Amino acid sequence: MGISPGWGWLLLPVCQALVVPREVSGHAGDTLSIRCWYPPGYKGYNKYWCRGASWGSCRKVVETAGKEVPWKHGRVSIQDNHIFYVVLLTVENLSKADAGSYWCGVERTGRDLMEPVTLRVVPGKPLCLVDLRFW
Repeated sequence: MGISPGWGWLLLPVCQALVVPREVSGHAGDTLSIRCWYPPGYKGYNKYWCRGASWGSCRKVVETAGKEVPWKHGRVSIQDNHIFYVVLLTVENLSKADAGSYWCGVERTGRDLMEPVTLRVVPGKPLCLVDLRFW
């Protein structure tokens, strides 16, 4: 029987969507990784992570140049896995300044595929102090 042409538009967003968590959090000083899954048809495309309140004001932090080779810029790195169709953003030594809105993006003709992620940084883990005094 098939799908009526009038309903075909419902399938388009699912096939063209990026899948990311809406919000992630990490402790100051820790390393945090965020995964972004993309549609199989985009494996050779340039992927990137950018930062900004909206897609229009987003400034790239790191990008892949369409390759699986990991790329690092300071404390931030990116890796594209063409087998599992996932882009991994890693931020080392998290600080409060890293908190904010990030976007996973796939460059393409027209408007890029983009999805936002909010990164929250909580104070560092409390130290466990042990009293080593002997009575």
